[in-house]
Amino acid sequence: MGAASRQREVLEELRRQIHLLERKPARRAGVLPSGRPEVDALLPGGGFPCGSVTDLVGGPASGKTELALRALREAQESGAFAAYVDGRGELYPPAAVALGIDPARLLIVRPPAGERGGGEACREAMGGLWAAEALLASGAFAAVAVDVSLRPVPPRRAEAMLRRLRSAAEKGGAAALRLGAPRDPSTPAALRLELSGAERSPAVRLVRGSAAGGEGEGDAA
Repeated sequence: MGAASRQREVLEELRRQIHLLERKPARRAGVLPSGRPEVDALLPGGGFPCGSVTDLVGGPASGKTELALRALREAQESGAFAAYVDGRGELYPPAAVALGIDPARLLIVRPPAGERGGGEACREAMGGLWAAEALLASGAFAAVAVDVSLRPVPPRRAEAMLRRLRSAAEKGGAAALRLGAPRDPSTPAALRLELSGAERSPAVRLVRGSAAGGEGEGDAA
């Protein structure tokens, strides 16, 4: 079976699972707590904005995955579903459970892995971004974490897909958390947080806060 066929199967299965959860798309308002009070104090509105994209940017072991999972836990504690697009195949479910994630209320989507190189890697990444768009637009999830590498995607296609993610988040009302690398292309995210240091207690820096009507900087340790 070719990579394109596998991608179609994954997307069809994703649509089926969304249909089982979906009601009328929810227009959520307000913010989603990050799960770390010192980070919430840094963010405009006191949390990640619903209906918008927040970039969590950092290198390996920078703490961005843990911060995203803490926010997904906050969404679950409100009675909602959450989703995680694991495009890199690095999410370790027992670690998520240890942070308080309810696996019964978390949909994990893993695009099928292709050959590491050329068009296959690009198709794999695009499959993850398409899955994220469907999840965000569905209205079935309060929060969606998107961990998909943009490196294999041509810059113009990556920028177009990131704009589509923003539109999907606006449509479905979810808080979108995009996990990225420092050298990823600039995105139309409402917020951008840069994480560095130890994974368990990273330093967090707000470098863009357009959701609050402007740009700003701040730090949380």
